[in-house]
Amino acid sequence: MWVFVAVGLMPSACIDTLDFGTVTDEGQLVIYGLLTDELGVHRVDVGRTDLFGLLPRGVTDATVILLEENGGSHLYRHTEEGRYELYDFQAEDGVKYAIQVTSGEQVYQSEFQELPKQSAEQSVDYSFFTESEGLRTRPFLSVDATVTLPESDEDVYLRWALEETFLWVRLWTGGPFTPPPSNCFIYDDIDPSTLPLLTSAGTGSRNFSLNLGSRLVDDSFLYPFFVTVRQLSVSRETFEYWDRVKQVLNNQGSLFDTPPAPIQGNIRNTSDTDERVLGYFEVAKVSISRVFTTSSDVPFFIPNPCEGAGNPPALCFECEAKAMGRRWTTVAPEWWNFN
Repeated sequence: MWVFVAVGLMPSACIDTLDFGTVTDEGQLVIYGLLTDELGVHRVDVGRTDLFGLLPRGVTDATVILLEENGGSHLYRHTEEGRYELYDFQAEDGVKYAIQVTSGEQVYQSEFQELPKQSAEQSVDYSFFTESEGLRTRPFLSVDATVTLPESDEDVYLRWALEETFLWVRLWTGGPFTPPPSNCFIYDDIDPSTLPLLTSAGTGSRNFSLNLGSRLVDDSFLYPFFVTVRQLSVSRETFEYWDRVKQVLNNQGSLFDTPPAPIQGNIRNTSDTDERVLGYFEVAKVSISRVFTTSSDVPFFIPNPCEGAGNPPALCFECEAKAMGRRWTTVAPEWWNFN
């Protein structure tokens, strides 16, 4: 998500890189938050731009509060550099929410918004394909959806986010009386740059087929591999924000192109309206679908780096080494089943 927010730092991710310094000031505040009606953990990321780096530097001393228009408030807890989390919470229908971020002596607040009333029916499936790259061929998993929009006079605005969760079985080198090590469950986002969007506005159709993203097939598919598809029903303003982000991501650029304007979010400095704050806070109704594969479903040979190796690499023994910076745990998610 930081990458999406970071594209707001420049007119185009692909236009002449000299434009970067003319648009971005070092130390600009970047805030992104998502609140849904899914019971669980909700996150807000707070950072400041680095003039010579792509991703913002996380702010560790901010105070982040979820505000309810009726006067209620909920404090986010700082968990890691630049990340703040709210636990065991879900947005409720009819309640308007905003976030307030205090950094130093400055207070920043988003616009109040509430859950959209509608979502869409969806059916999710996957397939495999190959792509030629020079003399080699690379295998991919493709995730697709068939979407049916509701019959309504109100327009529906949708975006999707994909998350992978795969099992990694560690090598067991202990004796007969030593219990085997716990399995690893590793999480990551899938192909976020695809940024699938769909709206009923301006179309007479209710049925759509769209590609949600793809993922290179590697040894992560040796064991069960789940894809969690979150359909997010959002406001028109939120949809327009992500549509502008997508235009920047898809802009191939040339010296003769007119770059899109810098992306303006919905967060402001409450005492200095001239300060340009990057990022967005969105409230979304979520609909979740999951599909999974096993190695028997994959039509490609997948070598196991831990088999037949005289000196197995660290990833064969350590979850952290296999995760390579991704989120991981040794506790299976509650929905982990194959029925």
